[in-house]
Amino acid sequence: MLLLHNTVQRYAWGSVDGLVPIVGSDPSGGPEAELWVGTHAAAPSLVADDPQGRTLAEVIAADPARWLGPELAATGATSLPFLLKVLAIGCPLSLQAHPSAAEAEAGFAREEAAGIAADAPERTYKDASPKPESLVALSETWALCGFREPVEAAELLAGLDLAALAPIVDALRSGTPDGHQRALAWLLHLEGGARSGLAGAIAEEVADADADVRADPRSWVKALAAQFPGDPLCVAPLLLHVVRLAPGDAVHLPAGNLHAYLSGAGVELMAASDNVLRGGLTPKHVDVEELLHVLRFDPGVPPAPVHEDLGGGVATYDSGESAYALATVDAGDAVVEIQPTGPSLLLATGGPVDVAGPDGGCSLAHGDAAFVAPGSGPLSVSGGGRLWWATTGDALPT
Repeated sequence: MLLLHNTVQRYAWGSVDGLVPIVGSDPSGGPEAELWVGTHAAAPSLVADDPQGRTLAEVIAADPARWLGPELAATGATSLPFLLKVLAIGCPLSLQAHPSAAEAEAGFAREEAAGIAADAPERTYKDASPKPESLVALSETWALCGFREPVEAAELLAGLDLAALAPIVDALRSGTPDGHQRALAWLLHLEGGARSGLAGAIAEEVADADADVRADPRSWVKALAAQFPGDPLCVAPLLLHVVRLAPGDAVHLPAGNLHAYLSGAGVELMAASDNVLRGGLTPKHVDVEELLHVLRFDPGVPPAPVHEDLGGGVATYDSGESAYALATVDAGDAVVEIQPTGPSLLLATGGPVDVAGPDGGCSLAHGDAAFVAPGSGPLSVSGGGRLWWATTGDALPT
């Protein structure tokens, strides 16, 4: 069992001191967006008290069979296939989607062959892996996720009473399967004065929306228009479902799903990839044609992770992904035994958690994390905090 030190990412969209109440970090006075736990190259966790000062990525890469298990190591893996995060969402993130495994492999190979630098602003594929992700809300959380039924989206857009929106209203009312694709493509291809003029007109039309009525998609259009002036994709809440998550609710964002987190906080688990195709509401590069290529336009919110109470303080969130799965352990006044059969990350929130095993143990304070290799159990979990247990999809307890 390896105790870890983890990185706080201070992106502009994070809440001011937003992670302090969630993971007990020291107040910074600035935005705190994400706590990263894992082996991702952008911010790998450090192994506490390692004599060589190594990261978890370096430790695992030195002996994959020991730390990942022989089966995962036999696939060529030298790092964790998943990344665990805690998010504090102070303002909306960019509208985005992620590729499938085949699309990621093809896109990465194409950009490598073209000689596009890995850190180039126009680079779309940072690696050859898909990036499905799931989030469990820690507080009330709002997100855009999945296309509305075309007729519903058309009526919401028509309610803005803007003649300039007629092309996408007509596309959505057409009844053809590609209505959403045609509407989104029209918005994404707008340029110059037509683009900024439409964005300004949309902002005027929703100026009277009540920002406190979050279930009203117009309130989110108003918020997005203010945060991203000049971007007509502020109408995304009229095209996509506005999803509210109560604490404990979860959302799954598979390949091809257009989405954006709007506000709130949560524990996020994803495949360890950097592949993000943005669709607006961002100053970053938008690869319009590739985004339209990877998107799935079928209406509806993807099925949420299956939440199952296994009893004895253990519950699971199964997203059906091979790269990752998530469980929670709430011991309370008891001692709960768990058996990690895959490489596992353990994160404590809400209070301290003690974890003891055959080879020793550790005390995880609020916000602390540890790594556990396969076969390190059984582990005895106790304490008043909640233990978040991230592992591979085939190692989820049943």
